[in-house]
Amino acid sequence: MSFFCIFAKKKAKPYCTNIIINVMRKSLLSLLLLFSAILSVSAQNSTAERRLIYPSMPFFVPHWYVKAQGGAAYDIGEAKFSQLVSPALQLSLGYKFNEFIGVRGSLSGLWARNRYAYPEAKYSWNFIQPAVEAEFDLTNLFWGFDPERKTSLYAFVGGGVAFSFNNDDAVEADKRFGIDFQKLWKDTRWNPVVRAGLGVDYNITDEIAIGAEVNANMLPDHFNSKIGRHDNRDWHFNALVGVKFTLGKSYGYTHALYEDIVQPVTQPEPQPQFVDVPIEKISFNVNIQFLINQSVIRANQIPKLQRLLTYLNEHPRAFIRLSGYADKDTGTPEINMRLSQERAQVVSQYLMDAGIEEWRIRRFAKGDRVQPFDIPEDNRVCICFVYDPDHPEPMPY
Repeated sequence: MSFFCIFAKKKAKPYCTNIIINVMRKSLLSLLLLFSAILSVSAQNSTAERRLIYPSMPFFVPHWYVKAQGGAAYDIGEAKFSQLVSPALQLSLGYKFNEFIGVRGSLSGLWARNRYAYPEAKYSWNFIQPAVEAEFDLTNLFWGFDPERKTSLYAFVGGGVAFSFNNDDAVEADKRFGIDFQKLWKDTRWNPVVRAGLGVDYNITDEIAIGAEVNANMLPDHFNSKIGRHDNRDWHFNALVGVKFTLGKSYGYTHALYEDIVQPVTQPEPQPQFVDVPIEKISFNVNIQFLINQSVIRANQIPKLQRLLTYLNEHPRAFIRLSGYADKDTGTPEINMRLSQERAQVVSQYLMDAGIEEWRIRRFAKGDRVQPFDIPEDNRVCICFVYDPDHPEPMPY
């Protein structure tokens, strides 16, 4: 492609940039299709199938991660491909809110290279590019969350600024050869950047992954000091490989046997019997509310749980039934079932961490099949039903 750009007729040169961009787009699409095929094979054990085998279900835990990458950068110009390639580094700090969406801040750059064709002059300059990007986990989006899956495909889009400096080569060439760069800049320059890319990670352990990433950066025409004829933008591409470190826990497993899930053939070891009674015989109930698409216990719900703990500790014959729900006006049935499972689990874990024996707790996930309240927001809840044989009749609490 670069060979064509150098030796094509003069009138054809303005179209080289568009040709290269189209080639890069097709390459990214081919890469996406290739990884999709690989992940389709690895995702054959679907979540529904895993439920038939495992009594526990995985749930996502929000977490931070750090990623260090290095590789090569390419700036579109009037020279062979090898003459426009330079080393590149990138350091990223990210946070995943859920299994689908995250955000990351990145610091990339090192130096860039370019050439002026007539008269021929090669030059390079340094730049540092901070950016903020939204990151989307394509694997979980299309095939569901599975922490045992090794390969993860992601896409990102965002923007930032490129702080360019040390453009002495171009300034010297402009003086020496009489080149009219037109977009020549001196000392330093700030350029806005819009960037997007695609990457893949391979998990070696729960904390460490290796991966590769390609990204495209669109900058103003001043970035390489030259004026574009049919394009008022400059393009900077990166191909990077590196290592990712997950900070903290990224997933967990529920310990409940949920309704509508086939149980394994092997039975658990005998334990104290949970004494269940009809729903109309509950002593009282406590409602733990959650925010939309979240299963994290909020600070304003802690006093309710503390009162519940006090009662359970003072009445050792009392049992509790946890029923998780989700708002059917948001999300899909699959997502809402997962949310209701996580909500019942986090409340159960809170009680067990406070000393309540697990055999006193029964957990259920209702998803959005049942809506106990008329107001949609109220159905983002885990209802804690308490059964106390010492108080068989309903009592205010």
